[in-house]
Amino acid sequence: MASSRPNDGGERQLPVFSSRFFAPPPPRPALSFQLPPQQRAVVPRRRHCHADAAPSAVRIMPVTAWNLDAAMELMASLLPLFPYVAVDTEYPGVVHHHSHSPNAAAAATAEERYAVAKANVDELPIVQLGITLCDDQGRLPVFQDHLTGCHVEVSWEINFTDFDAGVHRHAPESVNFLRSQGVDFDLARAQGVTSNAFGHKFVSMLSSPSSNANKLTWAMFGGMYDLGYLFKILTGGQPLPERKEMFVREVKARLGGGRLFDAKYMAERCGRGDLRGVGLKRVAANLGVPRHYPEPPCLAGPKSILACRIFTALRRSVFSPDGGACLEGCIDGMQ
Repeated sequence: MASSRPNDGGERQLPVFSSRFFAPPPPRPALSFQLPPQQRAVVPRRRHCHADAAPSAVRIMPVTAWNLDAAMELMASLLPLFPYVAVDTEYPGVVHHHSHSPNAAAAATAEERYAVAKANVDELPIVQLGITLCDDQGRLPVFQDHLTGCHVEVSWEINFTDFDAGVHRHAPESVNFLRSQGVDFDLARAQGVTSNAFGHKFVSMLSSPSSNANKLTWAMFGGMYDLGYLFKILTGGQPLPERKEMFVREVKARLGGGRLFDAKYMAERCGRGDLRGVGLKRVAANLGVPRHYPEPPCLAGPKSILACRIFTALRRSVFSPDGGACLEGCIDGMQ
């Protein structure tokens, strides 16, 4: 759901590149990594770039079977410089509910909400995982596009093979919505990544000493299901723990011991009424997070970028100077 405040300054905003389609492997890499501004020389301006040679677009890089190894190697090399990791997931809706009573979810205890989330995550496969890395100031990795000479910020969107609408239970309205945003489930099954294959490489990446996994900070927005699917990926599809306290502890341990933050939980408790009880887009708009045109698909990659930028704004401005440290480990819906 990447949406927020329009660009009031009148500068031209280049579009986010959607990952709706699976491209064949390029003959050679089209992007070269650029270090953050404080660690590299100023890049000369290019005719097709943004006027100040700053990153002119965000490019969502789809991860499929053919580029999985390269994507994971790149992410691993970036973690020491970009130790904040924002994630978002897409899945085929929910099929288990508290009850048919309209007030049942609101009246449920944290344990009851976790039990419903566990039942859904245990049964339903993941569709996508979005991953966005940033540094302490919220800057994403910047690459140079050799085809245009422009500089683009990059995020990743992993497309999984696991879900088959003809086989697995799902919420039809959720699957139809994902299709409307550009998800091709047949193509994902043909060219995507199994969650087991990705999970094996993900665990190996976090286990590497160079990743400094215990120093990473993980962020999400409304993260109960996001963390649930991360746990499922990291454990090769094991059921979630029976108790929510054990779940948070085990997820944190399997992620290498870093910190966990839920930007939605932070927004609800920061004291600003305009951030309470609203969704991802509205929180971003009220925080002044820059908006991209045209509106990108409402999928895991763009949503992880927005979660990243919301968390950065909350951490650096609203909760300054401690960055909301007292809310570490507090997940929306589980408190």
